Amino acid sequence: MAQPTVHPFYHVWFKWVDIIVLVPTVYTLLTQPEAMLDAFIPASMSTYNPDQGFLFHHHAALYAFVGIILAGVLRVSNDTNVWRVVQAAVLVVDVGLLASTYVSLKQQDRLDIQSMRAADWAGIMFTAFVAAIRVFFLLGVGVLKGTKSKSV
Repeated sequence: MAQPTVHPFYHVWFKWVDIIVLVPTVYTLLTQPEAMLDAFIPASMSTYNPDQGFLFHHHAALYAFVGIILAGVLRVSNDTNVWRVVQAAVLVVDVGLLASTYVSLKQQDRLDIQSMRAADWAGIMFTAFVAAIRVFFLLGVGVLKGTKSKSV
């Protein structure tokens, strides 16, 4: 039985774009944690404390792990079941990011449109966009069923 065919868009997005986005994220978490904190909580509300640096290093390790899985597993396997498991796991991360951003903005009393910064919107929109790509893939959009070949 033939394997399903995955649309080239998913190959490019999951094997390249996802990883390209993760590299500067990991780098910034390790070298400029205050910038990462400010991306989620304005410096006027909370400033970076070096005693919390290990939390940013933990975050960097998680994102590096995700990047290695995306860069490695998806290149060595064309099995769509493997791809689905990987994308479902990354979708959990995306949903967690969106939920934690919502909780953080609510706690900061910044859920109204006037209080949200461009960085807030960019983070939410990008994460929702990549989550939607994963949902479409998991739903089979752009994944063509393999055809069963007949023996002659």
